[in-house]
Amino acid sequence: MEIISENGKDYLVTYIAKIDNSTIDTNALFMDVQDTVNTIIKKYNNKHKTKDIFIKKGYGYDLQSLLNRYSGDYFSPSFMKNYITNPAMSIVSNFFAEQANDATAIGNTFHAIMEDYYKLPKEQRYRDKLYDLIPSHLAEGQDKEIINEYIQGYYNIKDYLYPRRELDDKSLECYTEHRGRANNLYVKRLGYTVPCAVSYVADRIDNRDGEYIILDYKTGHPKDNGKEGGTFNGYLGSMILYKWAMEQELNIEITKGYLIYPGIKAVTKRYVQLDYSLENEKIMMETVNNFYTDFMKDNRSRQYKFTEDGYFTTEDAKNFRQLMNDNTIWMAKIPIKLYIGETEDSVL
Repeated sequence: MEIISENGKDYLVTYIAKIDNSTIDTNALFMDVQDTVNTIIKKYNNKHKTKDIFIKKGYGYDLQSLLNRYSGDYFSPSFMKNYITNPAMSIVSNFFAEQANDATAIGNTFHAIMEDYYKLPKEQRYRDKLYDLIPSHLAEGQDKEIINEYIQGYYNIKDYLYPRRELDDKSLECYTEHRGRANNLYVKRLGYTVPCAVSYVADRIDNRDGEYIILDYKTGHPKDNGKEGGTFNGYLGSMILYKWAMEQELNIEITKGYLIYPGIKAVTKRYVQLDYSLENEKIMMETVNNFYTDFMKDNRSRQYKFTEDGYFTTEDAKNFRQLMNDNTIWMAKIPIKLYIGETEDSVL
């Protein structure tokens, strides 16, 4: 373990170990992160005469956040999906550099624009306003035309409930980018309690004539005209978890869910309705239980499986896949550099 400073920022230098082509060992990583967090907390408490037991914000918070996500105390729908798809990638992707025009960065920009648009007073929601919001949300080096394509795609989407109509944004009652954490999540119709808390961020929840509907924007490249997204191979599982969590947190009944695909030319129908049947909810119950059992088992060993599934769109992701597939590299240390905070804020 080593702490270094580069360009006014502090980093923890540690490593993960590649055991073979399908397994990584992260014991050193988690021990170094925990030791660093403990040191930061101790020194902060000594300096400020406090008794904090974890880092709430600022210097070291990214390290604390990593420990929190792998504590087993809670999970998010997207985390569960990524973990089931590729456990090793769910960890190492935390350390990948984001590229301005990577799918994740494009998605983040689009979501930020949609959040600001639907937070406008209803009378100000003219669709042309979407284009006005683009410049203030573009990341450095991001291609405006790519973002423009997604905005144009959304601009042209009809009402998901009434396909021949335009969606009336000026009368739409909705929550946008709604964040929450459902503790002791109990699904009454199944008699089922989720094994830990569920943290979530819902893109949008529409209230239309007393009917609550979840919508999730998908800016990736869908298969089968987007229909796969509505299956358990896609996003159905995550969207059922959203449904459970928000029904409990908001004390409402969620009746429908839709995936919205903006700006993808290959998709002719840009929304897909999800099947919220009792049968699918039972499948989801089994999926959650299996995920949590496997996750906690892996956490005890700190060894995680690598698969060929998932998105390998950034250079870091492509390089990691190449390294894992290299038969000449076994029992090798892979350096990892984790951001701690600004050097001027250091307590180390």
